[in-house]
Amino acid sequence: MKVEHKDFISTYTEVYPDGYCQHLINEFERLAEAGAGWNRKASDNTPPHLKDDYQISLNLGIRTLLPFTQKDPVNVFFEGLQSCYEDYSDTFSILKDCKIIGTAMKMQRTIPGGGYHVWHAEQGNDTKANRGIVYMLYLNTLEPESAGETEFLYQKTRIRPVENTMIIWPAAYTHAHRGNTVFGNTSKYIVTGWFYYE
Repeated sequence: MKVEHKDFISTYTEVYPDGYCQHLINEFERLAEAGAGWNRKASDNTPPHLKDDYQISLNLGIRTLLPFTQKDPVNVFFEGLQSCYEDYSDTFSILKDCKIIGTAMKMQRTIPGGGYHVWHAEQGNDTKANRGIVYMLYLNTLEPESAGETEFLYQKTRIRPVENTMIIWPAAYTHAHRGNTVFGNTSKYIVTGWFYYE
């Protein structure tokens, strides 16, 4: 695994075994075909220019995915995430004093033309108040001309989707971000979620 830290945004490449990300994409499509998940634009009643993606949420302990090399793919995901988080908390050691847990695994497909284009932070009111850290795994690679980057407002940086790359960053307003429009003919697939303060 290769690691880069910049502006409290950490990038981890080659986190999972070969074939794992494609397995999750295949499982996403299988579950979506079976009627699992929802279209966020339709369910949120959002203006068409803001977002267009399809989501399937899985929580730790829910077993709906077919095995990956005879292992539960949800367990494989959280094992890889834990490895990244341990490095992140070693780097930003104040986190060692916090009780924080990640249990969400939300798979998402963003079709060409889609994306969540408004600047936003992941921490906010009500159920978002105890979000501390965000994580996102890119399941496939988009070529530079296809865009679809995760763009951070105050850090003035964009991260291009590259298969088997995990990024972790603070959920607070300091790391306001957006998902840029996906161009071309290839959808963007990610897994995302949060570490919550207990």
